[in-house]
Amino acid sequence: MASSTFADGPAAAQARIALQNAQGGVDGRKLVLVPVDDQSSPAQDQTAAQELVQTKNVFGIIDFSPFTFGGATYLSKQHVPVTGFGFDGPEWAEPQSINMFSWSPLVDTPIQGSEYGYTTDAQVLKSLGVTKLAGLSYGVSNSSQTSIKALYTAAEQVGISKCYDNSSVPFGGVDFTAAVLAIKQAGCNGVVGSFVDSSDIALSGALKQAGLNNVKQMYFTGYDSQILSSPSARAAFAGSYVAVSFDPASTKPGVQAMYNTLKQYDPQYKAGSIPDLGLYGSYISADLMIYGLEKAGQNPTRASFQDNLRQVSSYDAGGLFPSPIGFTGFGTPAMLPQQSCSQFASIQGNQFVPFQGGQLVCGKLIKINTKA
Repeated sequence: MASSTFADGPAAAQARIALQNAQGGVDGRKLVLVPVDDQSSPAQDQTAAQELVQTKNVFGIIDFSPFTFGGATYLSKQHVPVTGFGFDGPEWAEPQSINMFSWSPLVDTPIQGSEYGYTTDAQVLKSLGVTKLAGLSYGVSNSSQTSIKALYTAAEQVGISKCYDNSSVPFGGVDFTAAVLAIKQAGCNGVVGSFVDSSDIALSGALKQAGLNNVKQMYFTGYDSQILSSPSARAAFAGSYVAVSFDPASTKPGVQAMYNTLKQYDPQYKAGSIPDLGLYGSYISADLMIYGLEKAGQNPTRASFQDNLRQVSSYDAGGLFPSPIGFTGFGTPAMLPQQSCSQFASIQGNQFVPFQGGQLVCGKLIKINTKA
């Protein structure tokens, strides 16, 4: 299930920690990563969190998983610092979860009773000629569902109507026969899936098999060499657009530092390949944990980690991000930047080709219509 995107995550986190240790650790202390598998289960994520805190006596937890919400309540009660990406559920902005730090803006997450998103994806779909949009999400994932609702809200603002909605896809599901038939009958000319790679490929392929080759597709994951290396996956995903969190072709020091670190410390990483979401997301989550430890002082406590990192207004993962994020204004809309920028790409032939030459597409912050 989630392994199609996240299985390589622990190795990336270990690579970032290995680099830090090679540079002397944090204030002379070497870091130790204790990996535990949540087995794509909220209950197992909670069990893993309890084991790490009660048995392994860890200081903090890097939890880059679609199932972080499983252990979040326990970790917040224990005041354990958590770094990751707030894409799995609403807990990242809840008042009791001030211990949790997401390296991406907390869109699709309730903040003081409202949810927010950006118009970025809708602007791209509009430029591709989409007028009637279908959205599909996982039934088990609040954030998957909310990301589609956010897109509907943004799409409406640029003149795109909703033609089909399916918010009950099984996590990691690959059977889209009925959904594709419904999309065809509704006359949709745009489709967006909020999935992991396996579902992305299955839906994209199913649409092609149904003869819907002119339907524009967009996904939130899939920009990685794992898809390029498989002829069948590459063919299924060809022409589909995918968001790019950072420019993999950039010569910026931060991007090159990540590539060099993975090359040196992750034996499974192939030099020159595009890291998938699981790989680079875990790398950044580990970087944020290290950054928080550095801010926590020479004798860090969980409280000093939290208090000092909450004062940071500009974090860019060592130069990876096109624009920095901050951790101030917790629990309020002030957490969110007014603008968010991304790049997009699609497979053409044997490679990903940047959308509009790799130019950044910047969208404005909007309040989501949760009834969309």
